Amino acid sequence: MRCCVIYFSQTGNTRQVAETIQETLAAQAGSCALVRLEDADPLLVERYDLIGLGAPAFYFREPYNVQKFLEELPDHSDKPRPFFFFVTHGGTPGAIASRISGLAARRGFVALDFYQCLGYDTYPPFASRVPLSGAGHPDLQDLKNAAAFAESVLNKARIFVEEHRSEGCTTPNGLLNRAIAGMFSHRALLRHMRTGLLPRKNLFKESCTKCGLCAEQCPTNVISLDPYPVFREEDCIACYQCERICPERAYKNNWVPFKLLTGEYLRQLLSKLFHGQKNPKP
Repeated sequence: MRCCVIYFSQTGNTRQVAETIQETLAAQAGSCALVRLEDADPLLVERYDLIGLGAPAFYFREPYNVQKFLEELPDHSDKPRPFFFFVTHGGTPGAIASRISGLAARRGFVALDFYQCLGYDTYPPFASRVPLSGAGHPDLQDLKNAAAFAESVLNKARIFVEEHRSEGCTTPNGLLNRAIAGMFSHRALLRHMRTGLLPRKNLFKESCTKCGLCAEQCPTNVISLDPYPVFREEDCIACYQCERICPERAYKNNWVPFKLLTGEYLRQLLSKLFHGQKNPKP
């Protein structure tokens, strides 16, 4: 069976899980391709019998670049194709599982199963937490579970292909998760950045060395140098990778409104009062 694992990863959490699943599938099926989402054309899936997709949870849902990829898959409604996915998350995965399953189903891809595990969270407003959300994950047990998942999903795929049947998979689909995820749709994220609920990119040119690292590592290529970083916001996924990786800390983004809304300041205060923990400046 020809297999392919496509993944989106910024900090390496999802990549570790993707590599484990790919290695297991390659050993069990004879071969398995591993492709970064940034390098994947949706038509790539036509070459394979089994497609896997990995992504981190952003704002209780799939990142916009993952959503776009799923929406642009070739339509196999007339001849359903087997599909699986896996998710890493720093806190709650929210509605990402049900959303990915639903987006794939609209293009005729049947989700046989999914896997999810913790991954350490480096999202800037939460990066000073002690301990860091998801610290130490994915760990060896997470990766062992991912390997077992890969073996299981390959067996399900063989049954799907040979016997034309599938039990499908049940994904968490709570009303609250769906409601919160809806508040962070791509359109909503762009609105939040315009209004300041999420910070606008605030670059201190005095600190910027024009190294281009933010442009190079932007997952949706919305940053260009002219000669300082310039942003094309319409495809921005609000990951703030640019702020996180800047070696000069040239991005001075205002996270106060977002931290107030999410209760982060209250969480820090309660943590300090009841656990004696201090949150150092990032």
